[in-house]
Amino acid sequence: MKKWTLKDVGDHWDSVIDYDDINKKTYSYFRRFIDGYKLLPVKDNAHLLDICCRTGNGSWYFSRKKAGKFSSVCMDPSKSFINAATKRLTDANVKFTAQQFLELPLKVNGKIIKDKTFDNIMCFESLEHVPDAYVFLKELHRVMKDDGTMLLTTPNILWEPIHWVAEKTGLHHSEGPSSFLPRKKVLKLLKKAGFRKLKEKTTVIIPYGPDFITTFGRNMEKVLGEPIMRLIGLRRMLICRKSL
Repeated sequence: MKKWTLKDVGDHWDSVIDYDDINKKTYSYFRRFIDGYKLLPVKDNAHLLDICCRTGNGSWYFSRKKAGKFSSVCMDPSKSFINAATKRLTDANVKFTAQQFLELPLKVNGKIIKDKTFDNIMCFESLEHVPDAYVFLKELHRVMKDDGTMLLTTPNILWEPIHWVAEKTGLHHSEGPSSFLPRKKVLKLLKKAGFRKLKEKTTVIIPYGPDFITTFGRNMEKVLGEPIMRLIGLRRMLICRKSL
């Protein structure tokens, strides 16, 4: 799609009824949370925005690692995802609010979220799905505290054809409305929106397979190092703060 809306994104994900079942079998999926937790400094009692939270696995994983010592606002364009996140986080006794969003500025219960509300923001593989990445990032900048930290992950554009093949062959679900962004454009948009990059790490070269294959992939990531991984790795992970 050349142009789309957040409603289009929500409608697409509402149609993916086996999202969690598919991703349970996809090694690279849960790596985003494992690697993300290692990179994002979440303080005790932090107030966290889990934007485009899908079915709530990010907040669920972080809560398990932090022993629940934070509160989370989970937002997604998909109503079915918000329902799934609500059930998952309620069952796990996570302190959270869940809210569908189909427009900006972000609202909870009909009220615009105040400026400088969140200590942390995490946005997993979603920048490529929003209709206007710059406007989206400006909104995240608005709601993050001046000393807050954001974790943003996005796929390497090199892998876009592989995602397409995985969809067409039935190995994975469709990505729906999306446009993968080159690394330079992501960095440019972050800077324009008022963020500065603190850290960058590229992960995953083998996204799927038995344990011995994915273990080999993890070891190869260490051997190759960031310069090469930045070229060929699947997932870009960026830690950002507001520009001074």
